[in-house]
Amino acid sequence: MTVVSLFPSATELAAALGATPAAVSHQCDRPAAVEDRPTLTGLVRDLDADPAAIDRIAAHDGTYYLDGDRLAAADPDVILTQGVCAVCALDAGLAHRAVERLDLDAAVLDVHADDLDDVLANVERVGEAVDRPATAADLRADLDARIDAVAEAVPAGDAVASADAGEAVSADARPRVAVLDWTDPLRHAGLWVPDLIRVAGGEPGLVASGERSRKVDPDELRAFDPEVVVVGPCSADVDEAERAAADLLARESLDDVAAVRDGRVYAMDGTAYLNRHSHRVVDTLEALAAVVHPDRFEGTDEKVRRVDGGAAGPST
Repeated sequence: MTVVSLFPSATELAAALGATPAAVSHQCDRPAAVEDRPTLTGLVRDLDADPAAIDRIAAHDGTYYLDGDRLAAADPDVILTQGVCAVCALDAGLAHRAVERLDLDAAVLDVHADDLDDVLANVERVGEAVDRPATAADLRADLDARIDAVAEAVPAGDAVASADAGEAVSADARPRVAVLDWTDPLRHAGLWVPDLIRVAGGEPGLVASGERSRKVDPDELRAFDPEVVVVGPCSADVDEAERAAADLLARESLDDVAAVRDGRVYAMDGTAYLNRHSHRVVDTLEALAAVVHPDRFEGTDEKVRRVDGGAAGPST
């Protein structure tokens, strides 16, 4: 069976199931085995440098194109695509149009996810599509066990008011957590991220589970008064996230926000952790748990850094 993937999350998941795609998108960078695979997608703006390439394009929108020649040459049985965000990666509709135009005998699977349950269900959906159902069942069982381990280790109680409001903070408090996937303007991560916050022992409050990432006014952030802030801009590594967090703290008056006052602002690698919905969201969960409840989990890894008052502090 020949599998191709048009976005990174599906590439990572298919490879984890033993069905490493034969061709991938220009954004796919994990695992190392896909680095030399043919690239099926690109940015429309880059076509200006190679006008002849337009003849190869099977489908495109205002941002991305799909290379018809390479897709036909791959002769896939299964095409993995996405409908989560047309800004972040090529949309499922383009894949369907390309298959119809090229008259390919290929199934197109939209690996869509609105919440954590969808992300986990996709493990088995993709497993069936790439003919690895047993491997997918084993992976799902492992993910469920890791999620349960985090859930059992964090406080079960409700969020409590911060100490400066005149109330004692219980050792079993579930702190208010904000996860920003963009900083100018401010955007709070949505879909499965609120679920991850809750399982990690925090309380989301700016975006609900299943709700898409949305703009958040700085006053809204101050009113929520998060006790932990995680900054992980879309497609940014930890260095870029650190700079974005420092710029945010320097630009906005957030000194009265609990997380800023208490030194609990973190930069997190968005690409590694926050922006993809493969099986690695459980890595994200474990990383979040380590910053939300550092007393209950081992220290964070090199993809997470504490940011203090606009200047990066030491990793924790």
